Amino acid sequence: MHRLLVLASLWACTTSITDEPFVDEGEPGRDLDDCGGTVEDDVPEPVASWLRCADLVAAGGTLAVNSTSLPPHLSPYYAETDDNYVAFDDRGGDWWQNPNTIASQDLLLRFDLEPVAKGLTTTADMVDGSAGTHDEEYRGEFQGVGLDGTALFTGVAAPGDDIAEEEYTFDLYEGHPTNLGVYHHHGANPAALAALEHLGEVGSTVPGEAEIELYGVMCDGTFVLGCPELDGSAPDEAELDAQNGHVGDLVDRDGTTLFAGRYHVHACAALGRTYTPEIQYYEGQCLEAGVGDGARARDDLERFGQKHAQTLCVRCEQCRLQSA
Repeated sequence: MHRLLVLASLWACTTSITDEPFVDEGEPGRDLDDCGGTVEDDVPEPVASWLRCADLVAAGGTLAVNSTSLPPHLSPYYAETDDNYVAFDDRGGDWWQNPNTIASQDLLLRFDLEPVAKGLTTTADMVDGSAGTHDEEYRGEFQGVGLDGTALFTGVAAPGDDIAEEEYTFDLYEGHPTNLGVYHHHGANPAALAALEHLGEVGSTVPGEAEIELYGVMCDGTFVLGCPELDGSAPDEAELDAQNGHVGDLVDRDGTTLFAGRYHVHACAALGRTYTPEIQYYEGQCLEAGVGDGARARDDLERFGQKHAQTLCVRCEQCRLQSA
């Protein structure tokens, strides 16, 4: 019964890495060295240095991220003819592959660099792992971007499905595609940590074991961290809300404050929750996700970064540009 639920769903979630699925240097295929992406001068740290495989533009007080959401590692969800294809690992028969195939997207996410809080306190009754159960949930299909340029979805299942069931369709990097081919993660994953390892920032790609862990940023400006803070210290568990979030300065290991007083969540098994947030902490419409064929042109990306009156929306299989 639960297998049918998973195969019918557009969403998914967690596992652990057993081999070395990243494309080795010199092999054909897409990897962190040749996945593309450009960074404009005004993009703030650590996003400018750590977010790979995407075009980044800071303009008009917003940061715009444009990505194809093609993972820079091997996956059974690539077409069998793709250089990054690898056979699905069922991990002893407990995991199974969903029927979808990764496709190149044209995803655009932008968020305010200085977002305004809604004034919410996220409580346990607001966080249930299901979509459409609370007015303050993130909306749409694409709500964030990971450090490897792939999409982040929230930690919820489609209405009627169970997020805990869907994790059994993940590849070894804890991701999978929707029926539209959008490859994505729902929480802590080795892929983002591999991007940090590639830059020499960490020595492990196992969630919960890296010196620092940053998985990505949501469309309202909420950062998704792992078990430690960005300076390597442990968060104060007494401060965490029902989705492992709290407000605090994001400080790097050199003591530099990257973002002051910023709400962020900790996707961490040791803290009881490995998923991205369900509840949107900051104001804004979460201007996100144009799904098309190929990357958006640079002038379009700058235009979207500057104009707050435009919003990109995903509604099931139909993508449309609408005015706010």
